[in-house]
Amino acid sequence: MRPPVGPAGLAALVLLQVAVTAAPLALLPVLGLQIARMDVDRIGASPAFWTAAVLAAPAVTTLAMTPAWPALARRLSLSALVVWTGLLSAASCGLIALAADPVLLLAGRLVQGLAGGGVVLALAFRAAGRSAGRDFSLMQQAVSAGCLIGPLAGGLAFERGWIGGLMLACAGLILALALAAAHAARALASEPEAAAGPATAGPEKAGSSAGARTLAPLLAGTCGSAGAFAFVAFFPTWASAHDAALYTPGLIGLLHSLSWVAALLVLPLWARGLDGVRPVLALGLSLVGCGLGYALVPLGLGLAGIVALRLVQGAVYAGQAPALFAAAEGAGRSRAAALARARAGLTVGQLLGPVAAGLALAPLGPSGPLFVAAGLSLAGALALAPSLLPRVQTASLAPDPVRTRSRAP
Repeated sequence: MRPPVGPAGLAALVLLQVAVTAAPLALLPVLGLQIARMDVDRIGASPAFWTAAVLAAPAVTTLAMTPAWPALARRLSLSALVVWTGLLSAASCGLIALAADPVLLLAGRLVQGLAGGGVVLALAFRAAGRSAGRDFSLMQQAVSAGCLIGPLAGGLAFERGWIGGLMLACAGLILALALAAAHAARALASEPEAAAGPATAGPEKAGSSAGARTLAPLLAGTCGSAGAFAFVAFFPTWASAHDAALYTPGLIGLLHSLSWVAALLVLPLWARGLDGVRPVLALGLSLVGCGLGYALVPLGLGLAGIVALRLVQGAVYAGQAPALFAAAEGAGRSRAAALARARAGLTVGQLLGPVAAGLALAPLGPSGPLFVAAGLSLAGALALAPSLLPRVQTASLAPDPVRTRSRAP
């Protein structure tokens, strides 16, 4: 069976995902420095306030848009939604490029959340492929590439005073790729045919256990995202306290990049695994692996041990988002609603994780936030138990069909 999109269309979709991921991440490592160069005194707030506000802005509009995506997916074609994402993502880059004060920078980041690339492109990848494991893993490979390219490009551009030019170039590239991807998506639908009509939930979707199966992956994904962002935010703090002479900013950045390289290399294996096992089980394995990886860092394993752990963490974390999207899609009747909720869960985790870890810094020291990150990830794995156990119990309590027939009159 041939995929509904040819190689050129799929390449455009992959490159669009790389671009919309890399462009905002090019700014984030140097955001505080960029705002410090602006005239913030006349606006009446400190650079720290504006940095926090600009960082949080896309999350605000992403969460605000979550209830709207099912309706938009019904009213607009998938091709039109891809154009929506491309136009608003390009507009966001343009506003950031032209920003001479934090207000315009904030506006650009708010528009970034309205673009909804995390939802629209997930729908496009799913519609363009043949299986949830392959589709979401390919999308995550593109995300990983963007996470690797963006900060590197942004750091080099900032050093040379080219941030504005880089963001304008990103805007033009995103717009061109969005038009190419939208052209390829003309024959695709955001919802599978079975979900187009007013389907009613079957017995397996009804009842409190079904509700647990629907909510458990979302809660687990939120905890996993919180743990990952808590670790990324406070690993430099631990490293500097552990050995500031060894763990220079350059080495810390290299270790972070190694994790994304590992993710890029391992994701094809996750694709095969997701298509062979239940997504909820794969999500649980990823969460447990991440939790153990975070908890082992403060044990003083030396540089070689930390390098190995960061590689393992990247490889294990790589499957988390694809497994979450596949599990969310399997638990809901509307693909757009399920993926929007999954994306919202990841966004909430990104906000809550660093806050929770930061609260542990003063009482527990530099290792405390890393243990909080581990606890959050393991708590996400524990949250999946209700979605796994009922099915096991049901299978064990089901009557033996052979015995049932033998007792029949």
